Amino acid sequence: MNIYDLIVIGSGPGGYISAIRASQLGLRTAIIEKYQKLGGTCLNVGCIPSKSLLDSSKYFSLAKNDYSSHGIFFEKLFFDFKKMMDRKNEVVKNINNGIKYLMKKNKIDLYQGIGSFKTQNILSINIKDKESLQEKEKIKFKYCIISTGSKPLCFPHLNFSLKNRIISSTEAINLKEIPKKLIIIGGGIIGLELGSIFNRLGSKIIIIETMDRIISNMDDSLSQEIRKILEKSSIQIETSLSICNVFKENNEEISVIGKYSNHEKKIKFTGNYCLLSIGRKPYTKNIGLENINIKINKEGFIVVDDDLQTSVKNIYAIGDVIGGKMLAHKAEEEGLYVVEHITGQKPNKLNYDLIPSIIYTFPEIASVGRSEHEIKKDKIEYNIGIFPMKMLGRARASGYTNGFLKMISHKKTDEILGVHIISDHAADMIMEASIAMEFRSSSEDIYRICHPHPTFSEAFKEAALLNFEKRSIHM
Repeated sequence: MNIYDLIVIGSGPGGYISAIRASQLGLRTAIIEKYQKLGGTCLNVGCIPSKSLLDSSKYFSLAKNDYSSHGIFFEKLFFDFKKMMDRKNEVVKNINNGIKYLMKKNKIDLYQGIGSFKTQNILSINIKDKESLQEKEKIKFKYCIISTGSKPLCFPHLNFSLKNRIISSTEAINLKEIPKKLIIIGGGIIGLELGSIFNRLGSKIIIIETMDRIISNMDDSLSQEIRKILEKSSIQIETSLSICNVFKENNEEISVIGKYSNHEKKIKFTGNYCLLSIGRKPYTKNIGLENINIKINKEGFIVVDDDLQTSVKNIYAIGDVIGGKMLAHKAEEEGLYVVEHITGQKPNKLNYDLIPSIIYTFPEIASVGRSEHEIKKDKIEYNIGIFPMKMLGRARASGYTNGFLKMISHKKTDEILGVHIISDHAADMIMEASIAMEFRSSSEDIYRICHPHPTFSEAFKEAALLNFEKRSIHM
């Protein structure tokens, strides 16, 4: 039986990065992955393929609608959907190969199969044989990190199936055709991103959200602004609409019956596919948690303490499987923390309030820290600075002037409490806010820093001046 210092179950961003760091710090390390491809949801059916398609569809949309203002014209502009998909698959394949290379470079043993706990120090590697699991071998460990991720949620009594025309993000990024009409249930990150892809490629998009606004976990101002922008691009958005029924209309159509919160009358939507983006559930199937009494909560997430340790002292869990923000970079930081913790490195604990969230619409949306609603709820006195991107020279030069940067700071101390951006390049700009807030900077600190011109980042400087002096230079 092979013996390891650390075994990681799951090769997603949290898992493979944990394994690399462990090897760097001198631990004999192995990783277990049930699929043939490494990288988990993020690489194979999530972040990377969706961003590849978002970029491809964005370029087509810009060429169709925006480039003429730059003096660039096309004859017989068209897109090849198969080639877009092939490119997406090639991007994923190349990164997959990169992770395999990193495993070999760092001398990490890879086991293909389902890792299941026999005891708190022994895992069995199981492989599927028809409908049952067969034990292939056993391995022993001192420490283990569970990084098995999550799966898309589906409504009770329904199953994801192309045949039934009810799909998750996994099926959506592997469609062979552009739907004429796509109904999306869920106005969060996945719904907005996938809706943007197919809208640009010609689909009629209907987004249905049960809450009173889309992206309800972000600042209200971001929700209002992106709704206006998406509706301007012909995406239909229905909020405060509860779902009564979803059923297949015929071989080519599916229907959704809903009811508005302030109405008794039901409304029917019909499309070619119905994409459910209503959340995700932790994946703990067949890993034997019950064999060693690892505690899970009522939602099925593994319970951990402040050091990400489970109820079994030598076993840790990270990422989606423990809940919280289901983001790849959260899992990565948790994995690094656990490895450095068990090797005596004494790392800083992750500040969960300062994990940036990003939506790759166009313009992009990025947020870190607290929303204005949360600050009001806690009765904290605050200052606010909102600077529109259209006032920036760089935005005007590029032609992409939608959006704003919103900075909120404490009224008495001027400490920055939250930054919320909707703008081209917002995904990259948010790191200035994250770093500033990690060091508890004031808005005046940001204003006093020299920002390069012309850039989108100048909006930070302008919003900061608005925050503490109620005025800006360019507005």
